[in-house]
Amino acid sequence: MKVIIMTILLCGTIMLSGVTIFQIQFTTDEGRDNTFPSKYAGKAVTVEGIVAATGYKGGGFFISEPAGGAWRSIFIRSTNTNIKQGDKVVVRGTVDEYYGMTCIADVKNISIIDSHRPVPFANLITSGQITTAEQAESYECTLVKVQNTTCVQNQMGSSKFMINDGSGQCSISDNITTEPAKQYKSGAQFNSLTGIVCYAYGDYTINPRSRADVSVMVPVYNQNRSWGKIKSIYK
Repeated sequence: MKVIIMTILLCGTIMLSGVTIFQIQFTTDEGRDNTFPSKYAGKAVTVEGIVAATGYKGGGFFISEPAGGAWRSIFIRSTNTNIKQGDKVVVRGTVDEYYGMTCIADVKNISIIDSHRPVPFANLITSGQITTAEQAESYECTLVKVQNTTCVQNQMGSSKFMINDGSGQCSISDNITTEPAKQYKSGAQFNSLTGIVCYAYGDYTINPRSRADVSVMVPVYNQNRSWGKIKSIYK
């Protein structure tokens, strides 16, 4: 009997070592608090991915499956400062919910197996897709990009501001970069905004990783030049 039990436990460990980020993140169960918790919560897992962003203010970084896409990124809650964007890592830890954001916590080991890998592509979405949990949850922890947006609200002193591309408002926050939100006034327009989707306290936000993730739309001024009336010198 002991042999059988040990075999079952060993098989279970092997199975969890082979789970993907997608398997950990994907769920249709909104849970009791509408945060869509992972069905793997509390289980020890080993996952691998490409580092898409570092420097999260809560302590940690984000990894994605190489192909990118919805449900294919996760937050690694770790104080390891040796991790760089583009690193390919293998992480061993426990699936947890950090203020409602699915993550790998209680990290036992992080192995860097390669560096300078291309960061998975940013998912092209609309601002409206971050307004409701049903849609936003699939992009939690992923790198996204919204295009042709306008700053519609910015409270002075706040760490975030609101944008809208016509499909609905969403928040841009500074949980990763230290770029001050107050520099963007209401009415400011952006060619694109790229960042990691984070969740905390009932709010999904897009978090740029650096100034390079924010492309401000430069106003075009049409100057009407008049050279006056040219008179002929010929009679």
